[in-house]
Amino acid sequence: MGLNLDASPEELKIFLEEAEEHFQTLEEDLIRMEKEEFNEDLMQEIFRASHTLKGSSATIGHNRMAQLTHAMENVLDRLRKRQIEVTSQLVDVLFECLDCLRVLRDEIVNDEESDLDLRDIIAKLNLAAETDSVPGQKEAADQAATSASGQQLDDGTAPQEGGVVKLDMSWEEKDAVHHGVEEGAIPYFVKVKFNVEPEMAAVRTFVTLMAFGEIGEVIKSKPTTEEIEQEKVSDSLEMLVMCRVDEESVRKLVQELPDIEKFEISEYRTDSSSGSHENNEETSQAAAAVPAEKAEKPGKIGSAAKKANNSKKINRTVRVDVELLDGLMNLVGELVIDRTRLFQILSLMETEHEMDEMSQDLGRTSVHIARVTTQLQEQIMKARMLPVENLFNKFPRMVRDLSQKAGKEVDFIMTGQETELDRSIIEEIGDPLIHLLRNAVDHGIELPEEREACGKNRIGQLKLQAAHEENHIIITIKDDGKGIDPEAVRQSGIKKGLISEEQARRLTDKEAVNLIFMSGLSTVKKVTDVSGRGVGMDVVRNNIEKINGAIEIDSVVGKGTEFKIKLPLTLAIIRALLVSIGEAVYAIPLSTVTETIRIQKKQIEYVNNHEVIVVRGKALPLIRLRTVFGTYCSEDDEREKLFIVVVNLAGQQVGLVVDSLVGEQEIVIKSLGKYIGDVQGISGATILGDGNVALIVDVSNLIKKAAS
Repeated sequence: MGLNLDASPEELKIFLEEAEEHFQTLEEDLIRMEKEEFNEDLMQEIFRASHTLKGSSATIGHNRMAQLTHAMENVLDRLRKRQIEVTSQLVDVLFECLDCLRVLRDEIVNDEESDLDLRDIIAKLNLAAETDSVPGQKEAADQAATSASGQQLDDGTAPQEGGVVKLDMSWEEKDAVHHGVEEGAIPYFVKVKFNVEPEMAAVRTFVTLMAFGEIGEVIKSKPTTEEIEQEKVSDSLEMLVMCRVDEESVRKLVQELPDIEKFEISEYRTDSSSGSHENNEETSQAAAAVPAEKAEKPGKIGSAAKKANNSKKINRTVRVDVELLDGLMNLVGELVIDRTRLFQILSLMETEHEMDEMSQDLGRTSVHIARVTTQLQEQIMKARMLPVENLFNKFPRMVRDLSQKAGKEVDFIMTGQETELDRSIIEEIGDPLIHLLRNAVDHGIELPEEREACGKNRIGQLKLQAAHEENHIIITIKDDGKGIDPEAVRQSGIKKGLISEEQARRLTDKEAVNLIFMSGLSTVKKVTDVSGRGVGMDVVRNNIEKINGAIEIDSVVGKGTEFKIKLPLTLAIIRALLVSIGEAVYAIPLSTVTETIRIQKKQIEYVNNHEVIVVRGKALPLIRLRTVFGTYCSEDDEREKLFIVVVNLAGQQVGLVVDSLVGEQEIVIKSLGKYIGDVQGISGATILGDGNVALIVDVSNLIKKAAS
């Protein structure tokens, strides 16, 4: 059945977005709380997130979520007052509560109540909150509580002179009032007294402040929003509000709010506003004539006060649907194609016709359009970029739970969370990272006793790092565990029939370790529900290469393993090397190109009936693209000079034999999958400046072909 919440679809959307932010904050901070010594600021941040969730869920009418967050808040309140201590068992309960909150959040998404029974988790939370106080800390906690409760607000009304309310205001706040009056708004002083239990005072204060933020702008409040979040409240609230409605509308709003025992409303005047407003009946009447439902709704709570108190610049942001960004990126791609086409036309005009004045004007305009298109492309790409923090933040909880389940102690370290990556790549890279981290915990890092026996710290270390490297993002996962034994991988490959004994013998240790990317290969003797290192690693590599990325392994037995993932910044527009094969033009992603060389036909040698050339003392296998794409002709055998494009992916190199090099160009990737299905050696297509289509070479597929 439906939830029948007391909120509009837009309000629910905002609630869901903000709730997810609070969930993420709680998940990150609970991990920190378990690891670190008592940190008062951290405890306040955790409590505020829970408290805000309680208030906002009660506001929209989701009573089950409000009930659960209230029980959670009681535990967190005792933690921040140091009346109970942090234990792994308590953190487990709080995480279980967080999981239940996410289920309740999904009720809103699905507009259907789940069968989640809250009695068990609420009982656990209540039991945790009733646990005996930590010895020696109760007195300090009681003293802190008494000190906090002593910060009561004055019960008297704001001082008045001649019937005009006066407040002690900063220059910035007075200036905000003055400008508001000039624009036709009316400043009101509002004081309300609540009739609620002490534990609900902060919620009611916050809800009332939010309600006034809907009809105007709260310039100053007592208590402030920060004090409300910290529950430094009493049973009263004073506000200075700028509104474009009459006093009766303000009065009606207060009367509709719950738990209001009494209230006072009066027009407010500062020295700076009295001259322009005090005797201006015409202005007041004009403002009063605006109906409440037609009034402007700035929706800001204490923005001027925050500016005055914090001296911080308020960020102006707007939430945009990702489909809109995708559409903009496609349009920019079309502009990039036309920009290239325009330059090609101008080049032909220069060579075939004399450039008259009109042609020169066209050239200058084209240059300007190209510059604007480039800037637009950069701006759209920036709008699509997200810090990898959005992805990384869900991993600490996962690593914690996995390590506890496996009976291991793991110190999980993340760096480079601020590194930005295209949204579409972040979506694709999540599953491979989860798989690599799970395997590192389950089969990379040893049990504490095993580590001590090897002379290691019983606490294993697992690092996740993101960093920029030229036009790529490098994500590294490194553990200091047992490493991957190349001989064990060789034997597993032979046993599974994936390679012969002769092939295994010829492999270097690094090449042997790379065999774990073969489908079905695993060196794990004991199967767990997490999966063994090697199981599914072929899927990991395929998912990474699908987004034009590459993965490399560096492992030392007894020391640990490092996975390095190289990713492009974006999937939509890339730089490519254009080459010709017969009359067709192909594009090779420039990120995979190491160098281009020209050789004599006689330099080609054969190893096991495969063409190779020797480059700087090493054999480089060759692949003729004419043969791959079925355009081979007898003229190829007569060519004395050949162009070779050397490509590299995850440490493996091959030379692609092409007819000629056309040049380097920025291309827009177009998928062919839904039209013609998967084609070996082709990953997509692009439209060139002359309107012709060029196929994009799938380098990873060709390297696999050469390796096999």
